[in-house]
Amino acid sequence: MTSLYAVHAAYAVGASILACYVVWVLYLAIMHLVRARDYGTLKKTARWLGYPVVLVGVILDWLLNVIVGTVLFLELPKSFGELVTARLKRHCDLPTWRGAIAWWVCHKLLDTFDPSSRHCD
Repeated sequence: MTSLYAVHAAYAVGASILACYVVWVLYLAIMHLVRARDYGTLKKTARWLGYPVVLVGVILDWLLNVIVGTVLFLELPKSFGELVTARLKRHCDLPTWRGAIAWWVCHKLLDTFDPSSRHCD
């Protein structure tokens, strides 16, 4: 019975890592759409094809915050509609272990790809 719990725990950890990766890839795609829009190079067809990417990205970001973010940060989201970025912004500058995690995610994974280079500020 104990090994069954270990298998389920391993599955949950693997699924969480995969979910983080998928949401990050969607973030990259969305930031590329934002950059093209800001440069005035986003054509109408690409915009319409990009809308579902944005919708799926926001839904998965919300789920990631509710499920993985709750476990990772050991706290519930502050509001029903909170996304990962709002949680990261709240913790990023705090001198705590939560702040260290938030700072790493913001500065190592998100800022580089945000057109402003300051995603969590």
